Amino acid sequence: MRKWNNPNDKKAACLAVLKKVMSDRSFGEKCLKSDEFARKAFRTIGEIEVPADAKVVFLPEGDVDKSKRDGTGSLVIEIPPRRNGDSNGHTMEYVRCTYSLW
Repeated sequence: MRKWNNPNDKKAACLAVLKKVMSDRSFGEKCLKSDEFARKAFRTIGEIEVPADAKVVFLPEGDVDKSKRDGTGSLVIEIPPRRNGDSNGHTMEYVRCTYSLW
C-alpha cells in the first residue's frame, strides 16, 4: 500500500485514479457525486489509504478553467482557525483553488 505522506506515492495514486476516470465516464461521475466514493477509489484503484482527516474532492470537467475565465466555477475554501475578534488580515489565504488575483 502506498503512503499518503510520500509525494511520489500520492502522485502515483492520483495518476492511477485519473486514468480510471478517463477510461470510465460512469466511474468519474460517481467520484463527482460522492467524496466517500472518491476516497474509496484512492484505496482500491490508487492503492493508497487516505487519512481520516484528509478530503478527496473531484470538480466537474472545465470547472477550474471557468473560475479563471469568468468566475463561474467552483470555490474551494479551507475553514480558518477559530479566533476571537477580527481577521488578522490574511483571510483570503484560505481560498485554495486557482484563481486570478481578486
